[in-house]
Amino acid sequence: IFDTLTFTLGSGDESLKDAGANTIAGIKAIHNELPGVFTILGISNISFGLYPGSREILNSVFLDEAVKAGLDLAIVNVQKILPLYKIEPEDIDICRNLIYNRGNAPLLTFIRHFEKQSEAKKTEPATENVPLSEKIRQQVIQGNQVGLDSLLNEALKTMPAIDIINHWLIPAMKTVGDLFGAGKMQLPFVLQSAEVMKSAVSRLESYLEKRTDDAQTSIVLATVRGDVHDIGKNLVDIILTNNGYKVYNLGIKCEIETVLQKALQAKADAIGMSGLLVKSTTIMKENLELMRQRNITTPVLLGGAALTANFVADTCTPIYDGPVIYCPDAFAGLEAMNRIKAHGLKTSDSPHLSIPQKSTQPIRPKSAASQEKIRRDIDIPTPPFWQVRYVDNIDLDTVFSFLNEAVLFRGRWGYRRGKLSQEAYAELIEKQVRPEFEQLKKRCKTEKLLQPQIAYGYFQCNSDNEEVIIYENNTTTEIERLHFPRQKKAPYRSIADFFLPGEWGKRDLIALQVATVGPHAQTEAQRLFNADCYKDYLLFHGLSVESAEALAEYWHQQIRKELHIADEDGVSIADFVVQKYRGTRYSFGYPACPDLAENDKILRLLDAEKIGVSTTESHQMIPEQTTTAFIVHHPQAKYFTLE
Repeated sequence: IFDTLTFTLGSGDESLKDAGANTIAGIKAIHNELPGVFTILGISNISFGLYPGSREILNSVFLDEAVKAGLDLAIVNVQKILPLYKIEPEDIDICRNLIYNRGNAPLLTFIRHFEKQSEAKKTEPATENVPLSEKIRQQVIQGNQVGLDSLLNEALKTMPAIDIINHWLIPAMKTVGDLFGAGKMQLPFVLQSAEVMKSAVSRLESYLEKRTDDAQTSIVLATVRGDVHDIGKNLVDIILTNNGYKVYNLGIKCEIETVLQKALQAKADAIGMSGLLVKSTTIMKENLELMRQRNITTPVLLGGAALTANFVADTCTPIYDGPVIYCPDAFAGLEAMNRIKAHGLKTSDSPHLSIPQKSTQPIRPKSAASQEKIRRDIDIPTPPFWQVRYVDNIDLDTVFSFLNEAVLFRGRWGYRRGKLSQEAYAELIEKQVRPEFEQLKKRCKTEKLLQPQIAYGYFQCNSDNEEVIIYENNTTTEIERLHFPRQKKAPYRSIADFFLPGEWGKRDLIALQVATVGPHAQTEAQRLFNADCYKDYLLFHGLSVESAEALAEYWHQQIRKELHIADEDGVSIADFVVQKYRGTRYSFGYPACPDLAENDKILRLLDAEKIGVSTTESHQMIPEQTTTAFIVHHPQAKYFTLE
């Protein structure tokens, strides 16, 4: 680790006026010349001797510049660091001019700029000097509802409610969207701003002239047939609604006839279709084909985790006569609706991307054998029982201990670092995210919102090419077959290869499990959404889904213990990540076994209805906060993809 050092820019010493620029250059040079090493820096030295009220601003900007240059470690007081979006652009420019010694007398300019400011943060100006419009704007941007009603009451004395919405509130939400897009604001804060926006509009509603729905640009939103996932669609609803659009949110598992009927009745300007899994993308395509047959040309917005820009451009756009817009997130949907509102969308606005080249890799016949040498001298574990058992009254704290916090905080909750410095992001996690996390866990336990349950069992089996035959215990009676596709290129692997073939004359073993945190989780998530508690909705939904995954991970460990193969586990989290353990847990819908229809077989074998679990016609779990899995004990079984 190399300490690049820096000196104060506040001394006026001519020999030190390039200290900031030299430090930044030094960080870059160290990484270029010595790849693999780390750099460290004491940040606050740069501002030593300057006016206290300006130091944290200079330190924050300098830290940002150093991180962008490649700084790995910083010595800094995180309580004195600001995210850049909370610093005025003029302040940032003046700090950068000082750091890089740009312009005429940058130190004198810096001192004069800040000398009259109080020691309070520049981003929190004295309210008596702030225009009313800016006060309301900041309430929205900061997600602060305290005092909002009194500010709106004051504004109503001189300004029509519609003008407050159009000229102050909606532009404030646009700023929020810009900050999110630039990586300077995390999703939970966006939703806090949306809650303030919703509250403000509700307060002003009685002062608005009554208008028909025709007066608003509108969209019908729906999760497609068979799909139970609605978190993404609901986020789109929140963002569009709080930017002045009329949203008809039809919910989950929506037939296209229902969507079109509502679009016709509401004279909707657009239709939005959402779905999580690959199967849903096929249904979107079928919906577009039907709409074309009926000569419908309404703009269609498509979004969902399984969608890609290429799929929309190459598969969906050509089969529909109206515009088809790929929306990777809620703000892309907002941008599309803004264009519709401004001038309408034409078919030419749809994305047209290059068509991917087809693979020239020869496809092996289905019955082709794997080229991988699979050991057959493995001792087959003896389970503590055969067939099925059910487990409830599982301690939630135990489940929570298996949570992947990085996935929860960054993925589910959207607390990504973005443009924040490492220190500012660490401060955000410790001061904001973790307290929310602990409070929500406590609430889940107190109110019994999460009720972990397990159905699992051990079954005798053998492989037959790409299938695993499951038998009734100690008989030759076949009760189910699970299908596992084979790779289309070397080593032509199939999960079935890791089970003993029938011709070996003895039975192998497969473990199955279903893990759920119960129906109350889905009910509570919907309640929060309906109550306009947008941030709470995001946080609870994310925790409930990840808790189901944590429960599955916990029970995966229990199964390995019952099979007496857990003693082969690695000793660290890093070991676990690289699969230094025996007994891989696979789930249908993932790369090695993508067919979700096989889930129905697991549910039948485990009689999962006894713990309240079923599937949709698209083979997705109900409740949503549920996972299925099978465990393969063979030590060579690891994760792989079919492609």
